[in-house]
Amino acid sequence: MGRFNKMHWALFCVLVFLVSRLIMLYQYNLATDILSHNHLDFFSAMCKWDCKWYITIITDGYDDAVRSSPRIWKGLANWAFFPLYPFIVRFMVVVTSLSPVMAGILLNQLFIFLALLVFYKYLRLFVDDTNSRFGVILLAFSPFSVYFASLYTEALFLLLSLSGFYFMRTNRPVISAVCGGLLSATRPVGVMFSIPYFLHHIFRGKLSTKILICCVITTLGLLLYMLYLQVHVGDYLAFQHIQKKWGRQGFDTHHIFHQLLSMLKDAHNSTMFIVSVAVSVYLIVKKYYEEALFNLLCILPGVATGSMMSEARFCGTLFTLYFGLTIMARKSISLKISLAVIFFLFYISYFLYWLAHANFLI
Repeated sequence: MGRFNKMHWALFCVLVFLVSRLIMLYQYNLATDILSHNHLDFFSAMCKWDCKWYITIITDGYDDAVRSSPRIWKGLANWAFFPLYPFIVRFMVVVTSLSPVMAGILLNQLFIFLALLVFYKYLRLFVDDTNSRFGVILLAFSPFSVYFASLYTEALFLLLSLSGFYFMRTNRPVISAVCGGLLSATRPVGVMFSIPYFLHHIFRGKLSTKILICCVITTLGLLLYMLYLQVHVGDYLAFQHIQKKWGRQGFDTHHIFHQLLSMLKDAHNSTMFIVSVAVSVYLIVKKYYEEALFNLLCILPGVATGSMMSEARFCGTLFTLYFGLTIMARKSISLKISLAVIFFLFYISYFLYWLAHANFLI
């Protein structure tokens, strides 16, 4: 590790990023040529589940009404998927003439690389160079990198949330607020950034008219999308209402214990949720209140729908998880090694499960 510590931090991030992507490509070749004999190109193999919904927005825009076909999408609509990412991909498609899938996946590689750079700079506000590099390794080899390598919003959300917190922590509130506004146009929980942003300035006694205006800016992405939906389909909460068609009905008070037991039996998602909550508690104890609050605010809405579906993804793609683990391991070499080994093993296995279309990764 000593040799790598002497390497410039930016070059280190480049190296870690390239190694993580090369390993992913190697796994793809191994899985397709030896295990499954499926000769889909990499981009097609990575486009699953929500990826196909984003393609509908990129190519045709938002639905005018719920769909009647194909059968698997009957009664659904793409309003649940926020506009910033598909519109960025659409712009790249127009400029480069690439396919939407290729454009989106390549953009995500740029987003995750930039996120690694920002994550290092962010960690350096709290820990030394060695621990910051360790955090970069954890993020680059996240088991949930499969979502960063597909046409999903997670890479953009990661970059914007990291940037928002970094600029907030380095006393650049306007840039931070703009990142927050873009974040709220990326995913529904992006608007949650406004709460730790507001509290951060209260804690430091810096609340002013300027900060209050910035707080409004952090919510503009959501507010503008709601206005669009009101004009487009006559329901400003269409993005929330349509999620019930995916089984997110909320809690059934008459069968609450049965429902909770069913959610707990979803081992993959419930385990990640418990780990994420534990990391939040640890961050609170260590007085990283803003990060802990953001983490909780982003993972609780999914559970509040009465379903654990995709909860592991919601937890595992937040920068706050990797921030918390880095802080936790900063004084322990054994914990660093343990986390690195666990992450690498799951990094490999999750990618293979993804190619095998494992439903627990939805």
